[in-house]
Amino acid sequence: MMIKLNTVLLMFLTAFTVNAQIAVFKKELVRPSQLTYYALNHLGETSSIVSNEIAKETLLKIFTFKDPFLGGIENYDERNPLQQLVFYKNTQHVILLDNQLSVKEKINFIDRFPEIDPLYVALSAQASIWVFDQTSKRWCLIASNSSSPKFVSNPIPTNEFVTTSGNFAYWQIKNVVTGIDIYGNLLEEQILPSRSKLLAVNGDNYIYKLNKGVFLLNRSTKETQRLREINDDIEKAIIVAKNVSLLSSQKLYLYTLN
Repeated sequence: MMIKLNTVLLMFLTAFTVNAQIAVFKKELVRPSQLTYYALNHLGETSSIVSNEIAKETLLKIFTFKDPFLGGIENYDERNPLQQLVFYKNTQHVILLDNQLSVKEKINFIDRFPEIDPLYVALSAQASIWVFDQTSKRWCLIASNSSSPKFVSNPIPTNEFVTTSGNFAYWQIKNVVTGIDIYGNLLEEQILPSRSKLLAVNGDNYIYKLNKGVFLLNRSTKETQRLREINDDIEKAIIVAKNVSLLSSQKLYLYTLN
């Protein structure tokens, strides 16, 4: 009798693991023309970028920010609501904004850090800025009061994708995702299926696409979920708090992480 009970319990746990959902589908929207960013924060407020203008819609007011002289927005990092980052790659500028999208600080890399050529810029969780430098092919950190970058990685001559999540920076070479922390310590490598393309990382959650499928991998539980509501090619994935936005050429797909 005990053996039968253990067998039933094992079958139940196995079925639960296979069917466990890392994220729950919320809705599908038509992607507006010229929209390049859309996200929900932990308060349910929406942020979007249309024609290089950031708009943050709260319950009481809509805040906006745009600097037409700096060109196109390459990256917008709103994961810290009190200090948000806007990166203009072509003109090598970074703008730091507060929670009402007012300018706190402007950084001109050409004038202040001429020794680096930023490819990717985002915030760390320690009030510093992650930069992947195209010249040296290395990750570095810049503090608000620093006069020179602090390099924290060895050269990475080839990579297919770079991104960050808090105090960690990641890059993909073939189907291997490698990461470092702010001290330069290497993280355990994450092996993705062959020909996968990483889209985003947020803590233990990795989003990648393979052929026409989009998958969510939880590194700690080793579970993988295919996001079956998506039926077209995804260009970008954005994770803010527990909200996931996926952009295709025509649509927006919204999910919530469990």
